[in-house]
Amino acid sequence: MDLAERRKYYNTCKYDGKIEPGDSRNLDIDRFGERPVRGVNWVERLASPVELSDEPLLLLFTGLRGSGKSTELARLAARLEKPAGAHLLTVTVDAEDVLDVTSEIDIPDIIATIVSETERRVRLVEDRSPEHALRDGYITRLWDWLTRTDVSLASMQVGIPSGPSFVADMKTNPAFRQKVRSIITSRLPAFLSEARKEMVTLNDRAIQQGYRGLMVIYDSLEKLRGTTSNYTEVLNSAERIFASSAPYLQLPVHVLYTVPPALVTRRIEHVEFMPMIKLHERGPERRPWEPGFAAARELIRCRVPDEALGELLGPSFEDRLRQLIVWTGGYPREIVRLLRRIIELNEFPTSDSSFRRIWDELQDEYRKVILEDAFEWLARVAAERYLVLPSEEHRQVADLMLNNNVIMRYLNEQDWFDLHPAVCNLPMLKAACRASEKSGASPPAPQS
Repeated sequence: MDLAERRKYYNTCKYDGKIEPGDSRNLDIDRFGERPVRGVNWVERLASPVELSDEPLLLLFTGLRGSGKSTELARLAARLEKPAGAHLLTVTVDAEDVLDVTSEIDIPDIIATIVSETERRVRLVEDRSPEHALRDGYITRLWDWLTRTDVSLASMQVGIPSGPSFVADMKTNPAFRQKVRSIITSRLPAFLSEARKEMVTLNDRAIQQGYRGLMVIYDSLEKLRGTTSNYTEVLNSAERIFASSAPYLQLPVHVLYTVPPALVTRRIEHVEFMPMIKLHERGPERRPWEPGFAAARELIRCRVPDEALGELLGPSFEDRLRQLIVWTGGYPREIVRLLRRIIELNEFPTSDSSFRRIWDELQDEYRKVILEDAFEWLARVAAERYLVLPSEEHRQVADLMLNNNVIMRYLNEQDWFDLHPAVCNLPMLKAACRASEKSGASPPAPQS
């Protein structure tokens, strides 16, 4: 395999970001198996209530990083825009573009960016300049209101008070962001009332263009994770916003928010949690679930054809690919990431030692994110296939383990959890499992 061919397949194995519906790599995973390999058809699950409801809905959606949420949301948007279906004008807001996802979030940040991005989208379908709209649109009116309320704010603004400048400063300037939040929070009912009026107007404008209304999809909020110093604070800020049915985030149009997966262990209701591809049954015998392997295998074929896979992995490439899939536990991003790692090796075919080293390196990656006192609790999760949370200390560990894909969710008729295969093979986890079986007692709470 020459360099040009390796480069081609290396780049088709890009594993960050969503894959648009028209892309040849966009695989409808949920069509595999009489029972879908992720429990349900996820586009159908999310689209149906929107298509049926006469009232605006608020939906919450999550999944582990790299499970394919953004790709499914792109598929959802395409379905909802079809004239023969709901025929809604969809507005996708990417949190990473408009928010600092390493810092605490608040209601003003989310609502202001929704109205701004919706206005831009409506202007596009009206065949008018979205930038011109932002100069005399909602963000400009919001800025005028803010500076009338607190004249000191104007001195903090970087650049002109246009939509792009305001949104950029809210993302990158912590002092400016905090000042804006303070002003809005003290007058929150008035702010929300005006924002909702703007959304009603924008919804009417979408209807004038032949749509039946608006659907907002706020993606990438599940990537809120903070840094080592503020991890808990960032997660707590998301919990405050999305708890109790998120009343402040309800809008006069349909809206779907992604949320951090760790919030499923907290006071957040009715969160749709997209699982990994199921490779094994839940029972202790762990019988292989062949539709899951077929879906994962097709995920690979969509990126690298069998002929090239034969060059990379040799005549027994199907056996090696199955082993690779097992190593990932049905984690889509990791399947593609490990395949890319094989292409990097530049061995044709890959030697047994190099192939095995990929597995060893994967175990090292997961070992580094697990604190020593978490292994006994992880052993209990492995035994019971459920998130056992007897204390707040366990909840904090569960937050961290979910956000790092140490714990993975699957779905049959009921949901269940398991450990990533690379974790199951760690000596400390095996020792914790043996100790738990011998004592017959629940492991103690880990120390925070």
